[in-house]
Amino acid sequence: MPNPQTSESRRAWLRRQGWALATLALAFAGGGLFAFLGMPAGWLSGALVACAIAALAGAPVRVGRRVRDVTFVVLGTSIGAAVSPETLKGITTWPVTMVVLMVSLPAMMIVVGLYLEKVAKWDRRSAFFAAAPGALSAVLIMAETSGADVRRVVFGQSLRLFVLVALLPAAMGGLGHQPAGTLPINPVVPDLYNLLLSLGAGAVGAFLFERVRFPGGAMVGAMLTSGVLHGTGIVQGRLPDLLLIAGFGILGANSGGRFAGTSLATLRRFFLDGLVALTLAVSVAFLFAVAAAWLAGEPLSKVFLAYVPGALEAMTIMAFVLGVDPAFVAAHHLARFVGLSLALPLVVRFVFGPSAVPKAGTADPEAETKD
Repeated sequence: MPNPQTSESRRAWLRRQGWALATLALAFAGGGLFAFLGMPAGWLSGALVACAIAALAGAPVRVGRRVRDVTFVVLGTSIGAAVSPETLKGITTWPVTMVVLMVSLPAMMIVVGLYLEKVAKWDRRSAFFAAAPGALSAVLIMAETSGADVRRVVFGQSLRLFVLVALLPAAMGGLGHQPAGTLPINPVVPDLYNLLLSLGAGAVGAFLFERVRFPGGAMVGAMLTSGVLHGTGIVQGRLPDLLLIAGFGILGANSGGRFAGTSLATLRRFFLDGLVALTLAVSVAFLFAVAAAWLAGEPLSKVFLAYVPGALEAMTIMAFVLGVDPAFVAAHHLARFVGLSLALPLVVRFVFGPSAVPKAGTADPEAETKD
């Protein structure tokens, strides 16, 4: 006689796998549509939009962790392959833009935080963490232990990523940048030796960075190891287009799935506040990018993409897709992540004091109940 629990577990597993396959099918349908329409970064933004709509409609959109991690390794390896010996020669101009970036971070947090607290009437803790331009994992951990309304923080951060990925390609065109399309023009397909060496090095780097719990370790580790190999000229060529298309579609599905479980009522309450906060953050980033581009003699579109408050992985991949120097963009987003991760705990203690961490069962009195 079959075990009922075993049968139920098998059915549950099949349902999860079915929804995972359906998520990928929806992502590639959306990405394919956007690519067919000729939209820049179509495979990425189309997959994100399609899966976000499905998640908001209540569909259990999901991307398996292993699939996501493998995707980060592939995309990280591809990004690293864009580095060349010529790219490394341009590092001499980076210190100027790095300094301006670090100055822009507190300015951005002050402007956005004051709006959320004084105008939108968010509690100070939620406003503070929602204003953080990146370092999402570190921000969420500190928000949860500091009594903030984590839903507000998650929504603000997710909305920022969604809007930037969906609209940034068009904004870059407005700054005079000519995107290469869904993929770089005239891709160089590597031979089997370069392909295996690139992927193998990327996998080793991803494993090491994941072991030390480095945020975004799968992608960052693969990107750095692949970048070293290509930057030194040991390996040449990039991964086949089919792998890149698959990676962009899965990444878009993973980002769009962040909206799962978000009710329309919650969206209505938080959307306007989050959109204004995003506009302020991007405006501050743009002003500092103008100054940095002038000081360093770099193209404004390139510096702006390095300054916008998006996630490290998404913005670096966006740079790769749009034909902007991904090493430059990745270095600045990584510097911002490290700076925020190191500075925020000290700032939180200074602003909120030792009593910021609430006892178990307490919560922000202004936080709303879950829908």
